[in-house]
Amino acid sequence: MDIFNQTEARKGKVTAYHDYPYIVYGRVSTDKDEQVSSLENQVEICHSWLEKNNFEWNEKSVLLDDGISGTTIVARKAMRLILDKARKKEIKMVLFKSISRLARDLKDALEIKELLLSASVRVVTIEEGYDSFTEGKNDMKFEMFSMFAAQYPKSVSVSTSAAFDAKVRRGEWRGGKTSYGYYIKDKKLAIREDEARVVRLIFKLYNEQDMGFKNITHYLNDQLSDGQIIGPRIKKTWQLTTVQSIIKNPVYCGVIITKRYDIVKINGRKKQIKNPPEKWKIYYNQHPKIISVDEWKKANPRDLNSNKIKITPWNEFRGLAKCSECGSNMVILQTFKKHKDGSRHGWKYLKCSAYRRSGTYGCVNHAPILYKDFRALIIELLKKKGKSVKINLKNDFNEKKARRVSLVKDRIKNTDFKVKRLISLYMDELINKDEFQSERQKIEANKRKDEEELFLLNDYKQQATQIKDTLKAFQMLESTDQDLHSVFKALIDEIIMHPNGEIDIHYKFSNK
Repeated sequence: MDIFNQTEARKGKVTAYHDYPYIVYGRVSTDKDEQVSSLENQVEICHSWLEKNNFEWNEKSVLLDDGISGTTIVARKAMRLILDKARKKEIKMVLFKSISRLARDLKDALEIKELLLSASVRVVTIEEGYDSFTEGKNDMKFEMFSMFAAQYPKSVSVSTSAAFDAKVRRGEWRGGKTSYGYYIKDKKLAIREDEARVVRLIFKLYNEQDMGFKNITHYLNDQLSDGQIIGPRIKKTWQLTTVQSIIKNPVYCGVIITKRYDIVKINGRKKQIKNPPEKWKIYYNQHPKIISVDEWKKANPRDLNSNKIKITPWNEFRGLAKCSECGSNMVILQTFKKHKDGSRHGWKYLKCSAYRRSGTYGCVNHAPILYKDFRALIIELLKKKGKSVKINLKNDFNEKKARRVSLVKDRIKNTDFKVKRLISLYMDELINKDEFQSERQKIEANKRKDEEELFLLNDYKQQATQIKDTLKAFQMLESTDQDLHSVFKALIDEIIMHPNGEIDIHYKFSNK
């Protein structure tokens, strides 16, 4: 706006501009949130405000975060795009239905507002009547409503937790999926006998016949193939992890435990943490028992209040090493040999996680590869690549980015064609209105994702960080006595492991 139009705005007469760059931002995080504050509702309220204040409506100025929590900003691509546009002076105003749509976290709300104001971007939240253009340096209103917005999810969490506990005290199921062996009857857990028979069999094999998780899994799958028992509810075959979870679940002896975990925010991300046992709430005799308390305690000799955690082998290739046959992650298995003097010698080797869970019912058995030998091989190969391959990281990243940008742009371009074709189908009455609207929403949602990806691909700071991380990763290969998971992740896309022991490595840098 020029000086004249700023004066007119103070009088409540904002002149309409075709080129006035603004953004309408909307966000919903859950289905429940969608019911009371849908994206359509947020956009419509902002649309109405713009018309009343003589701004010209532009559908292309709407940016949405759908299904993204307001308590974390890291995953909110649309908001990050807005901040980037503000830094580049591409927008002059951002409009929100309410401060709660901007952010649920007080720190994030204040930080976002300061970043926008520092870039001379006008911030408007309609429900609270906050407008940085008229409020000036008076931040009290914004801070007060931001504090209320931040407190809301915490209040909801406390209320929900209290409601769940009240249900448990009444003997009612607190909600969610029921454990295998149970179903809901009159709001309470009731035994499903065909599944309960399998649960009792699992505890009998574990307690009386001293069978381990793996042997029990194989036994159950043999019984399943013979039609002697029924299988789990989701997977077609029994998994080792399913057997483990059944044996460790106190629900089967009539016990419900709440408050075992809390959600906290760390560095802008939500993380689940385990509470100390003194914070747990344990309810006994809440529903019919499939097994006795003594049977459960025999299988789980540690007390219910124990906070002892089983230490699993540390796998520096987690998420990177994959099975060539089924695509599952390769995990570490351990075996031990006890010597006459009482000492133990152990081996760690890599196996397909699907084979570990279900044996031959899940995947094939890979030739045993000792973890320490595999690790040494990968480090050696990476060091050779770092010395022998001329690595022009900037060119490598630019080539990969250019290919990806071209692909995403083609998809965005194809979206316009899809919309036109959809409109033709609707006009020719080949689809009804509901089908048209549903399909159009899907197409537009995919287009938004592509536009967000295109923004991230053109983020030069991100590329500079990748190059810096790659160079640092090669240097850290010399520190073989340290945890190198982050190093392997920076240099390797994935490692495909074949049953005969062969491996294929896909690097993140050029392999020419």
